[in-house]
Amino acid sequence: MPGTQYAAAASLALLSAIIAWAAIPLILRTKIAAALADTPDHRKVHSAPVPRVGGIAIIAATLAAALAWRALSPRIGAAPIPSGALFSILTAAAGIGALGLLDDSRIVNVRVPHKLMAAAALAAVTVFAFGASPGEISVFGLFAVPELAGKLLAALWIMALINAYNLVDGLDGFAGTVSILSLAGIAAVSHIAGCHAYAALSLFAAGAAAGFMVHNAPPAKVFMGDTGSCFLGYMIALLTIGAASPMGDTGKVPAVMPLLIGVPILEVAITILRRYIGAERKGVRRTLKFIVTADSLHLHHRFLLKGFSHLDACVLIGTLSATIVGCAVCAALAPLSSLPYIAAYAAIPITACLCNLGFAGPLKFLTARNPAPQPKQEPPRNIKLAGKRRRAIESRYFYTYLLIQIGLSLPVFALLIYLTLWPEAVGRKL
Repeated sequence: MPGTQYAAAASLALLSAIIAWAAIPLILRTKIAAALADTPDHRKVHSAPVPRVGGIAIIAATLAAALAWRALSPRIGAAPIPSGALFSILTAAAGIGALGLLDDSRIVNVRVPHKLMAAAALAAVTVFAFGASPGEISVFGLFAVPELAGKLLAALWIMALINAYNLVDGLDGFAGTVSILSLAGIAAVSHIAGCHAYAALSLFAAGAAAGFMVHNAPPAKVFMGDTGSCFLGYMIALLTIGAASPMGDTGKVPAVMPLLIGVPILEVAITILRRYIGAERKGVRRTLKFIVTADSLHLHHRFLLKGFSHLDACVLIGTLSATIVGCAVCAALAPLSSLPYIAAYAAIPITACLCNLGFAGPLKFLTARNPAPQPKQEPPRNIKLAGKRRRAIESRYFYTYLLIQIGLSLPVFALLIYLTLWPEAVGRKL
């Protein structure tokens, strides 16, 4: 992109952040804040009601920047946002906004099956009505996934990320940190792939999330709620599909896209595996019901149980996310033959983090030849009290864990700088 387009994209991303930052205090003065307050219980990590209005500001800021880019792009010669993508975002804003507000306000008891059906309907409309599809995808250059199968995978991808980002939204600043880093990585990969409109959209969504984070940083004054987490999950799914389209024949898509998401996919995989191991084998229906039943053993809960504060958890998960996203950008820049080495290295900080958080059991279950049933793991009755008892003992290890994560991230960013500054050394091709 020429310098004018870079400046326009950066300015609108800043505008998106300012709109989200400024809108939240205005919303807090209305009756909506009281109606959408999140009341604490034994699973929650806050001790007083907190308004869940951040999602409204995130959606409004993202839409404002996207529409401004749509109007401005012809004047500066920039790639306009595709009509299908714009209609998809507007549809998602209306659908997710309405469902999320109903759920956050508790006017209607929105259960897991209702959310899954809504996500499935939105995914179907996005893929089959608005044409969001990566097309034919090459899998590491070995074989190609047909276009129809690619559309089905795209619909499942959208459903999965909507629920994944909803799952990680349980701690002050946690979901916002992960979302901003993923969106920054998507912007970089989209730019590499030549999808400048999707790169700009990624920056606008990241700006909205950053503006919200001013009020959500520990201790949080507002939450994004299901409205914000599901919308960010949808946006990230849509943007990764857009970036995957021009990369479909490179063979890199199956590695780059999951790495761009990072922690939310990891959370979903570990949660399903952990609940499956602990489920009583009394029929498929009861096992599935146990898998979708909420508990207090997610990644963000584990950080508190280890004695870390909210801020400590955000810093550590942010460092891990930056490392994984950095691996995704390296994979987009590097030759196809380098992908196994990049993916193998990305597994090192992930494994280290999971073992430190007490997930060694599920990992052993995966590697065992004849895995024995594991005892059901009961979450503590009160996350806040359980964490406080260990904080005085284990919080001193925060800097040790942080230095380990930073040390593991340095080779990734060194490789990223090398691939960016000297692309001819590796014969870089998309």
